[in-house]
Amino acid sequence: MNHSASDQLDADSGSGRAEPHRTIGWRDAMRIATDAASPNASESIPIDEALGRVSAADLHTMQAVPHFASAAMDGWAVAGTGPWLIDDPVTAPGSAFTTARSGLEAGHAEGIVTGGLVPAGTTAVLRSEHALTPSAQPGQQRHLSVGPGARAGEPLPGQHIRLPSEEARAGELVIAAGTVINPAHIALAALAAHDEISVIRRPRVRFVFTGDEVIEHGIPEPGRVRDTFGPQLPALLRLHGAEVIGRLRVGDSLPATVDALEQSLSDSQLVITTGGTGRSSADHLRRAVGAVGGATLFDGINVRPGGPTLLAMAPNGSVIVCLPGNPLAAMAALVITVIPLVRVMAGRASTDLMTTVVGADTAGRTGSTLLMPFMLVGGRAFTSAWQGSAMMRGLGDADGFLEVPPEGLVAGDRAKAIAVPWR
Repeated sequence: MNHSASDQLDADSGSGRAEPHRTIGWRDAMRIATDAASPNASESIPIDEALGRVSAADLHTMQAVPHFASAAMDGWAVAGTGPWLIDDPVTAPGSAFTTARSGLEAGHAEGIVTGGLVPAGTTAVLRSEHALTPSAQPGQQRHLSVGPGARAGEPLPGQHIRLPSEEARAGELVIAAGTVINPAHIALAALAAHDEISVIRRPRVRFVFTGDEVIEHGIPEPGRVRDTFGPQLPALLRLHGAEVIGRLRVGDSLPATVDALEQSLSDSQLVITTGGTGRSSADHLRRAVGAVGGATLFDGINVRPGGPTLLAMAPNGSVIVCLPGNPLAAMAALVITVIPLVRVMAGRASTDLMTTVVGADTAGRTGSTLLMPFMLVGGRAFTSAWQGSAMMRGLGDADGFLEVPPEGLVAGDRAKAIAVPWR
């Protein structure tokens, strides 16, 4: 693959030196990342484990839904016009399940509960609060009549009866392939008599976090920083269908970085690293990727923040994404590359760009495209005041990243943007 070359100051890397980079536009980076992946194979899992998974095949009903006529209310199954003679139902030993002896004859009624099997011959269900059932002496027959609370003409023919196939016919498509399964889908699969469902396998992801200066707990001393990636990125990828199977933290050492990559590539489809993508003597990711045989798809994106990002393919087909070490830069790069990758592997819809109206004049930066966190206010995009590559405050309330060209934007312009992947 051919990439344009340019000399640029890699501010995100922290190197402070101009270096020759092979850079591409951020939209091309997104396309290459998306093309580097393909949907995973399928597997069958119990329906109660399917929440959030993506269906791999169309799911059809194995029977009508509902598959028998049932009562929509507690009350009385009645046949014909009243008053009705009350039949005693048959009760199975040790069960509350009841059924009529041989259906209902005209002028007869039988007690029924919501969801209960409607006896043959039933013309309607009279809800219990609209019924009168005078008591009878032992040995006397009981009769049912319509109470004063009922509307005129009740019970109407077919009233409060759920008919077979009202929701779906036998064999009807009820969940299409590619659907992200929600709780209602799980209930529907059960109603359709399925015990399992075919879903796309979740992409297996490992993280390699680098940096001698990073601590995971407590208040950092000067020169040390808190880990922002470990608590954040694995959870975010799970939202998009990934199975995070592990994480390693390594210092700024080439042998340790190579070893961590080799371990992580052994059983994962996607390895994501953070930090070490600059050009200083402490940055080892490029050499480490080369040491494990990674073929670079792009090295650097012509965008701020997030420019020092590398995408490579390992010899075993796994994908390696090396993100910058600054929090906002890493998140911008992740939205461009990692989220599209994971969504493709998980069988989810692609990450689409949006167009929005700019709310205020926004300055650009000569020679580089900016991706700036923005909020929508009154349908217009206003960029955050916190835009530094190490700042997360502006992203916390953001609706997305706004593309700002080198010449900037004027209020009222229409501009491309990409939504944050958690709204």
